[in-house]
Amino acid sequence: MSQDGASQFQEVIRQELELSVKKELEKILTTASSHEFEHTKKDLDGFRKLFHRFLQEKGPSVDWGKIQRPPEDSIQPYEKIKARGLPDNISSVLNKLVVVKLNGGLGTSMGCKGPKSLIGVRNENTFLDLTVQQI
Repeated sequence: MSQDGASQFQEVIRQELELSVKKELEKILTTASSHEFEHTKKDLDGFRKLFHRFLQEKGPSVDWGKIQRPPEDSIQPYEKIKARGLPDNISSVLNKLVVVKLNGGLGTSMGCKGPKSLIGVRNENTFLDLTVQQI
C-alpha cells in the first residue's frame, strides 16, 4: 500500500471511529434524566472533543515521564470502605459506575488472534467473566 493509500485508509478509519463514538454518546444521552440532561450533554461533548483531539495527534499518546502516582489517600482499603457502609442511594451510584480495563499486548505478541478477553481461562470462565466477577 502506498503512503498516500495508507493515509487515506487512516482518515477513513478515523472518521468511522468518530461517527461511532458520536452515535454511542447520543445513545447514552437519551438515558439522562431531564434534570441531568444539560450537564450530561456538556460532559459527553467534552469527551467527544477530547476523543477527536486524541485521534488527530501523531506520535506517542502518553508521555509516561509526566505520569504521577495518585495521592496516598485517594486509594481506600476495602476494610475502610466496608466499615463506612454503603450509601442509601447505592443503586443510583452504581448506575454511574464506569470501568475501564486496559490490558497489555502480550497475547498478540505470543500469536493469539481475536479478542483475548473471550479466551477461556478457568472453570469455563473467560478473562471478561473474571473481570465482571471481580467488579
